[in-house]
Amino acid sequence: YLIDARWYKQWLKFVSSDDYGYVSRENLHPGPIDNSSLFTDDSYERLKDHLSEEIDYKLLPKEAWDQLVNTYGLVNEGSAIERKVIEQGSFFKKCSIEVYPMELKLCQYGDRTIVAKRNFSKGDTIADIEEDGRKLFEIATEEPIKLWNAYLPSSLEQLFKAKTVEDSALQPGQLIIFETKKDGKWTHQTSGANSQNGNHTSGSGVTTQGLCGLNNLGNTCFMNSALQCLSNVPAMTNYFKSNTYKKELNKTNPLGMGGKLAQAYAQLIQSIWSGDQSSFAPREFKMKVSQFAPRFSGYQQHDSQELFSFLVDGLHEDLNRISKKPYIEMKEADGRPDDLVAQESWDNHRRRNDSIIVDTLHGLFRSKVDCPECPRISVTFDPFCFLSLPLPMKRQRTMDCWFVPVGFDDKICKYKVTVAKSGCIRDLFGAVTELQGVPETSTRMVATDVYNCRFHKIFKPREPITSIYEKDYIYLFEAPPNMAMLPASNTCTVIPICMGHKIVVEYLSNYQYTAHLFGQPFLIPVNLTNTTYRELYKGVLGATWRYINDSKMISEVRKFLLEDIDVDDVKDDDSFEVNLPCFFGGRGRIGYNKITFAEVFKLFTLKVVNSFGTQVIRQLENNDETLSLSVDTYIAVDWTKHAYDNYLERYNWGDIADSHSSVNSAGVKKPSTGVQLRDCMKLFTTEEKLDKDDAWYCSHCKKHQQATKKFDLWMLPPVLVIHLKRFSYTRYSRDKLDTLVHFPTRDLDLSDFIVNPQKTSWPKGQRCYNLIAVSNHYGGLGGGHYTAYAKNHIDKKWHYFDDSSVSLSAEDRVVTKAAYMLVYQRQDL
Repeated sequence: YLIDARWYKQWLKFVSSDDYGYVSRENLHPGPIDNSSLFTDDSYERLKDHLSEEIDYKLLPKEAWDQLVNTYGLVNEGSAIERKVIEQGSFFKKCSIEVYPMELKLCQYGDRTIVAKRNFSKGDTIADIEEDGRKLFEIATEEPIKLWNAYLPSSLEQLFKAKTVEDSALQPGQLIIFETKKDGKWTHQTSGANSQNGNHTSGSGVTTQGLCGLNNLGNTCFMNSALQCLSNVPAMTNYFKSNTYKKELNKTNPLGMGGKLAQAYAQLIQSIWSGDQSSFAPREFKMKVSQFAPRFSGYQQHDSQELFSFLVDGLHEDLNRISKKPYIEMKEADGRPDDLVAQESWDNHRRRNDSIIVDTLHGLFRSKVDCPECPRISVTFDPFCFLSLPLPMKRQRTMDCWFVPVGFDDKICKYKVTVAKSGCIRDLFGAVTELQGVPETSTRMVATDVYNCRFHKIFKPREPITSIYEKDYIYLFEAPPNMAMLPASNTCTVIPICMGHKIVVEYLSNYQYTAHLFGQPFLIPVNLTNTTYRELYKGVLGATWRYINDSKMISEVRKFLLEDIDVDDVKDDDSFEVNLPCFFGGRGRIGYNKITFAEVFKLFTLKVVNSFGTQVIRQLENNDETLSLSVDTYIAVDWTKHAYDNYLERYNWGDIADSHSSVNSAGVKKPSTGVQLRDCMKLFTTEEKLDKDDAWYCSHCKKHQQATKKFDLWMLPPVLVIHLKRFSYTRYSRDKLDTLVHFPTRDLDLSDFIVNPQKTSWPKGQRCYNLIAVSNHYGGLGGGHYTAYAKNHIDKKWHYFDDSSVSLSAEDRVVTKAAYMLVYQRQDL
């Protein structure tokens, strides 16, 4: 079962503290399980795209889920998210949770206008789909039936009962057509339009070899991008086109795939470089990849470099000329010359690994580790297939935030600010006041993370900026000016308020009312020692002033909020400003009987709830007594159905905010001009101290040490693949760097980073490289789109590959912020 990660974290806080009990910190109670933030809307039918484990949800076994539901309840019975554990892959088995079932469209052959959507597991068979369709379309069990995959409107491919959804290469949203006999005959006749390997082709006539697009099978642009890059490595492509690979297939290598991956790739290359089609669907190749690497199963977005890495490793093992790898004991340098140790390491590597991949893509690193406590220095030489280069991290971070003024009649304003990544929440306040053009000391703020109509977190001013994640919605609430002059007793504070209304839901065949959160939560200032129900009620009205859409009610609320002010001093044409000074006991209250405002005072009720707003702790009594409030109190506003339906702007609360000029591109600081590829190389070869979790064992000291480590280049391969590490992942956060990296398209020379003394004798053609391909990634994390630039070695021109589309490009267009993986070829080749 999937459970909302934030609810789960709140539950952990509630049950894991040793310092307090449930009664003293009752606001920590998580309330009923609320999965609503995982769905696209209140229908609870469709999950949001690109949800991530740990960040958005946690996975629980059925026993744990049942226990939590029995203990805390469920906000809505339809929000339970049960998912199957499925086994993927036929060569390497892997079990995984199928978070996103496959949604397929079902229709009958004679009428494609009536379509039913159904969810199926990737492990379900076509027979399971047939069974569901027979019930849906009322087709008798004994009646013959055929199922067709309508991959394209003009092309149908028959589906076979024994195959699974995954094996049939179905994609989300695919149309499945149910055909029955008409007058005893099948209406649809199978055509011979499919190309080799079952790949559907499109286009006709002769094209330049290699200029063939790859159809997107459903989020497979990452695979298409990687394949186009590797396909345009001449040495590799010529090897497969000439069928040389057949002589070197290694079907007995236990680390390989029995030669099947190499055969599938060879067939793919033959199709791409046939020159007689403009694009085709590489479904058979995709199925082979899924069989041997279950992580690429299905149709979720993946990483083009990871696919590229898997592919070249798999091809190497399938084509390894070494049938039986010898055991080789690793030897330390022990003071021997680097060139001797390097040659020994390379020879040992070639004794176990000898293939077209090694010939073309493998180079050699020198790794140097220096113990901090003894004279020992370890020098080793290791082969590599990629240069994975870190990008210089931006020292600053740009984020959106919303400023909520204390004058509740003033509009909320959205800002885009730039703060130091090493800074704290207080720096965020300063960045906003700078854009406002006022001194930082003139405005006090409280920073909050708003999530699903409630406060997920209220930040302390000295908390680090890193505690704000990319997905967080940050609201800065202005505090009243006199909060700065509060005594040390801290009797005045701001308390969180969330908005709710009652809705009718069906539960166990009965209808009942349940609270439903909506709109924007807010903070209001209160005096903990003398705030009454009426004062708190007025504070809530003031905070919701900007959301009331009924002119008559606005007038009544205006009068109600001004009842503490001398009414004779307020003129009809005065502009209205709500300052609410009574919150801090600064002014006496006029008798309540002067203005009754019966209807205004019955718009909602107030109750103390847990921090999620889902668990009622106690109802607040409407009387003149001072309320029992604390710094840990959370208040829920329970609007009546009449008030909710007639007075509130319910559907466009986000539109209430204005946008500061900083939100537009003209108001944002100009981005830096980027970094050079050499800057990334310098960072890669910089000496670094190992973390405690990655300590190195020193055989001389007999213990693990936080040693210093340094990488250098010793030997570069004929084809150099450079991976720009734009993505960073931790257990709880993810980030993408959009830094523009300037890389040369010709004459790349990395000699300055090569420590091999023989480099001085290398001619220019063996030292310098020219760019031949680029894998691009556009967009953010968890999605985005991959494309590729590649230089065709036949027509000598650059082309842009965007799935099935191939277009002529230019060399000066390939250097972009989207560049993710670079493929260089040595000039002497």
